[in-house]
Amino acid sequence: MAEIGILPKFFASRAKWFNTPWIGIVICTAISLAVSYMNFADIVASANFIYSLGMLLEFSAFIWLRWRWPAMERPFKVPMKMPGLIVMCLVPSAFLVVLMVFTHKTVFLVSAIMTAAGILWFGLMKICKRKKIFKFDPQPEAMEAS
Repeated sequence: MAEIGILPKFFASRAKWFNTPWIGIVICTAISLAVSYMNFADIVASANFIYSLGMLLEFSAFIWLRWRWPAMERPFKVPMKMPGLIVMCLVPSAFLVVLMVFTHKTVFLVSAIMTAAGILWFGLMKICKRKKIFKFDPQPEAMEAS
């Protein structure tokens, strides 16, 4: 992610012996150690909850983009009109929401913390990039357009 300009350049530094991104490995290890104190079922449920949030975001982006820019050039276009697309996305969305409703408080708490941390991290990286606090690799042209 540092190599495409999403994270600061120092995240791309690699270990001399194995050419591995050691900073990312240390961060993942710290997160894994922190999460290892939880019940395994809660860990899996939290991962599924966060994944479900991502899927709901993808479905809503899919519908919004088709509604907002129906003639936009795409590598693949689902051959349905808007009502069919909405129904196609509503069925799995309903299952995801039902699964998310019937979960434990711990899962809600962990998922809320992780989601908030992700949003805060995104905002922090935007500020760091704008104020040039850290060095970032330039983004590829395809990424700059978005």
